[in-house]
Amino acid sequence: MRDAFGGVFTMNLLLVFIVVLTGFAAVSLNYAKAFRIKNGIIDFIEQEQILNLKDYYKKHSTMPKIDDILDRANYNVECTDGNGEIKSKVGGPYAICYNGIIIEQTETKNDVIHYTITTYASWNLGIFNMVLGLAGEDKNSEEPISGAWKITGEAKVVKVI
Repeated sequence: MRDAFGGVFTMNLLLVFIVVLTGFAAVSLNYAKAFRIKNGIIDFIEQEQILNLKDYYKKHSTMPKIDDILDRANYNVECTDGNGEIKSKVGGPYAICYNGIIIEQTETKNDVIHYTITTYASWNLGIFNMVLGLAGEDKNSEEPISGAWKITGEAKVVKVI
């Protein structure tokens, strides 16, 4: 009986280790994907020399180069209110949300335009959401237990005079 108990304990320990290792790998791959997208958008903004985000977005409401970056990475985060301009306070920075990526024109100093690019790396536990939802405070909630990490980067475009 002692050998049977030891075998079951070892098997359970091995299964827990495999689940933790797989979960860690999934989260780190998703995190790396969000970084790769952020860096691609920064490269796009700097190579295209976008001087005015508002004018550029109104001229090109669909951005095929950004869509290409998102398609290659299989990024499927959506904006909460749909694609388009983000309402800001009076005098606040201009920002757009395009397929889950927030591009914000933050400031212009000394002929240098600063952009902040934000992507999100999220985690979702799939089938385990139902199991973990049983122990949650709101048992009637249908929303999955999930979270997201905000990944931010900065792009600078210099005005050529």
